[in-house]
Amino acid sequence: MKFVQLTLLVVLVALLTTGCASRTDYSRLGDSPGVGERRLLVTFVDRTINRSLPGNAQDNYRLHGQYGNSGWSERVAHELAERYQLQFVAQWPVTELGVSCVVYEVPETLPLLPVMNALQKDRDVSSVQQMQTFNVLNGTHSAIKPYSDPYLQLQTGFQSLGIEKLHKFSTGQGIRIALIDTGVDVDHPDLKGQISYSENVAPEPSDHDLAEIHGTAVAGVLSARADNGIGIAGIAPEAEILAFRACWPDKPGSLAARCNTFTLALALNQAIRLRSRIINLSLSGPEDPLLKMLIEKALSEGIIVIAAVPGKDQSGSFPADIPGVLAVGRGGEAEKPSLVAPGQDILTTVPHESYDFMTGSSFATPHVAGIIALLLQLHPDWQVGDIKRHLNSNLHLLAAHALNAASVGGEHKLP
Repeated sequence: MKFVQLTLLVVLVALLTTGCASRTDYSRLGDSPGVGERRLLVTFVDRTINRSLPGNAQDNYRLHGQYGNSGWSERVAHELAERYQLQFVAQWPVTELGVSCVVYEVPETLPLLPVMNALQKDRDVSSVQQMQTFNVLNGTHSAIKPYSDPYLQLQTGFQSLGIEKLHKFSTGQGIRIALIDTGVDVDHPDLKGQISYSENVAPEPSDHDLAEIHGTAVAGVLSARADNGIGIAGIAPEAEILAFRACWPDKPGSLAARCNTFTLALALNQAIRLRSRIINLSLSGPEDPLLKMLIEKALSEGIIVIAAVPGKDQSGSFPADIPGVLAVGRGGEAEKPSLVAPGQDILTTVPHESYDFMTGSSFATPHVAGIIALLLQLHPDWQVGDIKRHLNSNLHLLAAHALNAASVGGEHKLP
């Protein structure tokens, strides 16, 4: 995958990361039939995290960035495997929680629940859980002078929110947004140069083509380059986008995609470490202890976490149901969202220089992330509480309030 990186971020990653365990079998972390339900994530307190440690060899799973396991933590991980007759699959330090996370596979010859119960009682173990699967909330899609973008009038969300007027005062400049999704087509003409940092934390496809539909579509709503005479304009076109590929399509060229606990944890940890102001999660699934801890860690550090509410025919309201997370829908969902945003027939970018109309809460979510980035540029000192005080159940009213407030006085700031 090609990476578009800022020099500052390259330096930051170099300072924050070290080598990766060479014995990890990352090829088994995908969502293969008959394996997922017998994989366990086990954590234990790792006092060696953030110490200066020699790195190990890099394998082909990690396309960018390295994460170091100490010799001590590797010994503990393999001792647990021997003690409970488990197969070691992967290990990774969750630096923001101070624990080492190990993926084991329970052999078919062993009963799963007794193994989990035994591990939970082990003095070396902090937590035990099954690997879980999450789905991006894909919805549906169908093909197809102020600003010079030719498709601007077809952007119903952009138009109804009055974004072009808001861009006179704010474009999201300097606001770092972590986009955790499938791969983004960083070479799309409307996205080229818009993605500051890109990293693949999911199993790599055999053809190395990481330009995928869902992530590219969400990125387009959020950050398509404005006034370039091409296609569309994003809600926050000058925001600093960190694109983490933690999900992969159900099949090549599919809008539907899935992620798992391990890949989402990798992406969330990196989003926190790289000091994102906003995290966009256009996905949902079952409640997950490790992911909940990471999201609560992000919230405690003042990061605004935005997640999509599933539609009536979709299951799993996590992580949108975590207290403090902004739950976003397009209206009509079974669970009432914190905020309703445009999510019907949203024109956006798709791979290979194309555009398409998308429907679903996945595409409502980046509208909210973008509006919040515009607000944070105007008030960089605002925290989550300040944002929430200005949020209304209707994003159209919030955008109108932001425009009116920004237009008053010479400083162009919200009250």
